[in-house]
Amino acid sequence: MFEGITNQHSASLDEVVRARSSVRAFSSLPPNREDVEAIIQAGLLAPFGAFAVAGKSDFRKIFIIQHSTAAMETAASVLKHYIANKADELEKKIGSLPFVHHLRRIGQQGVPGVGSAPYYIVVGERKGMPPVAAQSLCFCLENMWLKATTLGMGLQLVSATMQMDSDPEFCKLLNIPVGEYALDGCALGFPAEEYQSRPVKYPTLRESTNWL
Repeated sequence: MFEGITNQHSASLDEVVRARSSVRAFSSLPPNREDVEAIIQAGLLAPFGAFAVAGKSDFRKIFIIQHSTAAMETAASVLKHYIANKADELEKKIGSLPFVHHLRRIGQQGVPGVGSAPYYIVVGERKGMPPVAAQSLCFCLENMWLKATTLGMGLQLVSATMQMDSDPEFCKLLNIPVGEYALDGCALGFPAEEYQSRPVKYPTLRESTNWL
């Protein structure tokens, strides 16, 4: 085993992985800064593509957008406008399918989690070769998600963030060059008191695993 890692650590990790779930309704009570920073630190320790960002010290950036701020209003507005336009584009291409209706509803009501949770966190990973920034962002968010779970917090992925890396207004908000960073994001906060997580049926070990 790695130095300092015990069987108890392994068992605790198993419990956290099983407990992790999406939260889609948040309390207005904001988490304290120290806990948010602990979650961010976990994300910063996630793996990354070393060759893709060789020589770059600023390859990963985290942006914490707080509830009831001008930055949150801008982010929510830009995302909402983007989704509304995307719904129009898709309807012209593929017709009025259920997914298009879903996007149109988001374009009218706003992106879930953005503005309703205490924090909207955007993670940026510098693009490079090989093109593995998206995978690095997944690792980063998973680390953050697991750490948030240990602190009793909820996290909801905001997948629309991935489309904003070439949006000038969104990149201006983050003060990053357009197109240089791949983006992803999440909403973060305590679950609302009445919130009940949805049961999820994951694949079983027996059904999914083949030893070759």
